[in-house]
Amino acid sequence: MQHLKISLAFISVLVSSIGFSQNPILKDMGVSDPHVRVFKDTIYLYSGHDSSPDDKTWVMKDWRIFSSIDLLNWKLRDVISPKQNYMKDNSTDCWASDAATRNGKYYFYFSDQKHGVGVMTSKTPTGPFIDSLGKPLVAPMHDPTAFIDDDANKTPYLVYGDKAGGGFHIAKMNDNMMSLAETPKPIQIKGEAWENAPEWMDKNYIFKHNGIYYLSWGGDYSISKNVYGPYESVGSVGEGYELGKYSHGSFFNWKGQFYHIWCRYIKNGYKYRESIISYCHIDDDGKIVTDVDFLDKHFNNGVGQYNASWDKIEAEWFYEISEGISKQGTKTKGFVLSNIKDGDYIKFANVTFDSIYAKFIARLALNGKKGSLEVRTDSPKGNCIGKVRIPTKDESVNFQDISCKIDNVTGKRDIYIVFKGNKESALQIDWLQFK
Repeated sequence: MQHLKISLAFISVLVSSIGFSQNPILKDMGVSDPHVRVFKDTIYLYSGHDSSPDDKTWVMKDWRIFSSIDLLNWKLRDVISPKQNYMKDNSTDCWASDAATRNGKYYFYFSDQKHGVGVMTSKTPTGPFIDSLGKPLVAPMHDPTAFIDDDANKTPYLVYGDKAGGGFHIAKMNDNMMSLAETPKPIQIKGEAWENAPEWMDKNYIFKHNGIYYLSWGGDYSISKNVYGPYESVGSVGEGYELGKYSHGSFFNWKGQFYHIWCRYIKNGYKYRESIISYCHIDDDGKIVTDVDFLDKHFNNGVGQYNASWDKIEAEWFYEISEGISKQGTKTKGFVLSNIKDGDYIKFANVTFDSIYAKFIARLALNGKKGSLEVRTDSPKGNCIGKVRIPTKDESVNFQDISCKIDNVTGKRDIYIVFKGNKESALQIDWLQFK
């Protein structure tokens, strides 16, 4: 009977714990230390769980797994208790975690405060996870990132640790993902950003882009051409929204878009955090740019949905793009979408049409002699509500504003911007509007 009560209570939590896109996401749920992984086109959030807004020390009794298929709706899929692994049953030290997949299995890496990093396994990304080792994978130190390289062997690595403990450490893992293939090595990081980081700094995350390894901590990051380093400090990943020394975060790609998720403390002096998401860009110089411009204008809206009433919908805020389209630009100059070819589309999902809009406007540049834009609903081949031929302009003129009338659309709809041209034509888009 007791087991039934617990099961029913947990089912109730699962059913009721559905969050809708906003910032912070999953409000009032103490979502901390967020690491996002995408498995089979589904987004999984592996997070810590701050117990109460009234806690003045870290009270973290379990870990949480959420999933989403649209960035709008987040569903609690599992609660992992320290009772399920080697930690003490009543532990409140369930610090940061991460997850990875290999050989058809899923691996959950967790911190036992600063005492060590353990690993649990499952047949699914949402568990149930089992502690197969019954002891730490590495000890001491904490805050694991499971990184799988894009080399021929898809080599797996574990990165963990803090500055006071000799810096971040890295070790290649064996194919079973539950043992190390080598002795962990300290990662050398050069530059002011790391030198100025506090001695307790942990919060690492590592990813790879265009052959460069990006190692972040708090609100700063470094880069290297070798996964083992040495790494050169670059600086901040963004400004504002507590993107600083306390902002444990991670980065992820989904449907061609790049995102940054991180946590921040709600009130000074209290150990209770919530997590936020923004669009993120790797600029032409290879630098990380967290899109705080989006947050400044549309923080409460959250990613993955839009409103036709916005002054501008920046092209780089897209929800999905055709393969081959790329972002270009810098933080100073702004960003555009480039290399848009015949038949390519840009999707903006869940656009709210809250009044009558009669006109579509876009700022773009056409490279070629022929091209047109179609505005369609629901799919790239859906109902065409507007179409405009792109005038050919003198080569000395780059971007231009084009517009067309559109049919009335009501409610919330997926909008596809589809380019039509010839083989020699390519398009760049800066922003779009509805009037």
